[in-house]
Amino acid sequence: MSNHSKARKQSMMAAFCGMAAGLSMAVMLLGGVIPIATYAVPMLCGLLLLPILLEFGERAAWATFFAVSALALMLDFDKEAAFFYLFIGYYPIVKWKLDKIRGKGWRLAAKLALFTMSMVVMYALLALLFPVLAVLKDFEEMGVLMSALFLLVYVLCMMLYDHLLVYCVMLYANKIRPKLKFLK
Repeated sequence: MSNHSKARKQSMMAAFCGMAAGLSMAVMLLGGVIPIATYAVPMLCGLLLLPILLEFGERAAWATFFAVSALALMLDFDKEAAFFYLFIGYYPIVKWKLDKIRGKGWRLAAKLALFTMSMVVMYALLALLFPVLAVLKDFEEMGVLMSALFLLVYVLCMMLYDHLLVYCVMLYANKIRPKLKFLK
């Protein structure tokens, strides 16, 4: 590969990752307007990592994830959504490694452990950094049973998200990628 084509590929990668990061931040900021979007928007932004992962690899996807995480933590007024992105937005990158675990039971256990621990650690960190957050007060008012139900619903949503990622990759590869002539 010539120096010119390497430079072109690097420029293309930087532009593509920058546009995905910008779109992710726009979605994250708009998500703060709708209360239920706290959990949906970070998952949607995670989907934007898929084309980067497929076109430019894991390294570019991680770089984009960290850039969006830093910007979201600094700029997003919905800190819970920013933390949710930080703690689970990377899932589209690691999903494919988890899918390589032999044995369906072990694979499922690894995913459930990741989902559960990410939520527990995230809220523990939020409690330490922002003890006045209304959401923590909501968890206290909900009690243990409702908090456990919330965690269960979250894990179920993440399992659906895990399943959805496969279809998103197929949609991108078969319908969207052929139309992106600039990537060739």
